[in-house]
This record gives sequence, C-alpha cells and structure tokens, in this order.
Amino acid sequence: MTDLPSPDSFVRQALIFRREGENERAIRLLEQALAAAPEHLDAQIQLGAIYLDLGKTSQARQLLRSAARCAPSSPIVRRLLAIGHLQTGDLYSAKQEAEEAVRLAPEDGVNHTILGRVLARRQSWAAAEAALRRGVELAPHSSYTLIHLGHFLVGRRRLAEAALVGEDAGREAPSDFDVLLLRGYIALQLGKAEQARDFALWALSQRPSNREAVRLLVSVKTRQSPWLGLWWRMNSSFWLRVLVVIASIPLNLWFLTPIYLVAGHFIFQRMIANELKTVKLKSF
Repeated sequence: MTDLPSPDSFVRQALIFRREGENERAIRLLEQALAAAPEHLDAQIQLGAIYLDLGKTSQARQLLRSAARCAPSSPIVRRLLAIGHLQTGDLYSAKQEAEEAVRLAPEDGVNHTILGRVLARRQSWAAAEAALRRGVELAPHSSYTLIHLGHFLVGRRRLAEAALVGEDAGREAPSDFDVLLLRGYIALQLGKAEQARDFALWALSQRPSNREAVRLLVSVKTRQSPWLGLWWRMNSSFWLRVLVVIASIPLNLWFLTPIYLVAGHFIFQRMIANELKTVKLKSF
C-alpha cells in the first residue's frame, strides 16, 4: 500500500506552483495539506497569501486568524493580516498588525514596508516615508521594498527620487512585472512616453489581460494624443462600449452597435498584439 504524501510535501509542491504563477494548482495542494492537518501553519500562511494576491480577502483573513491563534508570535502571519485589513480599508487593525509584525521581527525590511503602506493610506506621510525607507535600508535587494517606496515617491510627486528607486528596482529584478509597472509610471510622469510604452508592453507580454498594465498603456496613448487615448480607452473597457451602444440608440444604429459591443474586445486584443510586435524587450 502506497503512503499518502505528507502535508509538508503538499506545501513544498504548492510553493513551486505558486512561483510559476499556477495559483489554482497551488490552492488545491494546500487544501489537501489542510484537510490532512487543519492547523498546519505553513499551509495556512501560503494559502492565505495566495488568497490575498487573488483579492479573496475574506477567505484570507479567516485562514490567517486561525494561523494567528496557532502561532500568535509569527511576524509573517501578522504582516499578512495587516495586508488583509489594508485591502478592506480597516486601517486601524492594519496598523496594529503591521506594528506587531515590526515588533516581532524588527530587522525584517518587508515588515517595515507593510507598515509604511498602512501609514501612507492613513496619510501619515512623514511616518510612512520613514518606515518605507527603513524597509529599503534593511532589505536593499528586495524588489518589494523598492517598489513600494517608489510608488510612494511618485504619489508625492518626487519624481527624481522615484526614478532613482525605480532604477535600483530594475537592477534587482529587471523583468519583474511590478517593477516594470513602477518604471512605466515613473517614465510617463517624467514625460518619457515611448519608454513608458515599452515598459507597459513588456508587462503585458507577461500578463496580457492585466488591468494595471492596460491602464498604463492607455495612459501612454492618451499622453500621445487625446483622441488616440479615447479610442484605446473605449476598446479596453466593456462598460465604456456599453455606454457607446446606449448613446447610439437614438441614431438608429442598432444593427452596428451590438457588433461593436462584442467586436470591441477583439479589436483591442488585436491592437495589443500589434503593439507587442514592436516592444523593445531590453534592460533600461
């Protein structure tokens, strides 16, 4: 009789799938681990983290609260709970959990970065910047800490500083999706539309339907020409196409608008495909 895989082996396999972006397969393995050992801490943490990535915040918080009862001194559980509270807008609880993560592991830069994110949402700008910079100081080679400091500086309109942080992130993880988005937004704000376009397309070559990457590319097209931007924006959004259909009803174009409602998606995909043929896949 063949022995069943242990919960630890399920978790190890799930981590491999998660790194490869195969979240559904990772979830199934982690669920099997928890079915065999309902209080398995690593399985709870990994499944909670995937749920947070997928925006399934309620399920994530339920799992992570269970993990916190099993391991109240785990800084990873605390910081993941902070992210969950941040996603739901519970900034008070998010701050409590992030501060507890920092207290439990003060030399972990990611904990300081998460606290900085929470403080930025609370508009405590000076404290947020101090926490984000402390995160980079402790983890200078982490794209996570660099990305969030970069976005904070962009939001504060400190573009020269943001550009330097973006360059550091690019050196650490030149092909990382979130690094590409950060550098694209910085380039756009600095008026470098062509460079921003390349970053957006590089990101889209990894995740063709990602909303943030599409939004960046549409913003680039709008910067190049308002009419071109409008055309891209209309084709990128189903609900904007619905508005076009409704607006055209008084014009008695009923036989054309339903076609556009459906075809607009395919038009947009073709536009993206044509743009991807010209992308400069290089290090900037």
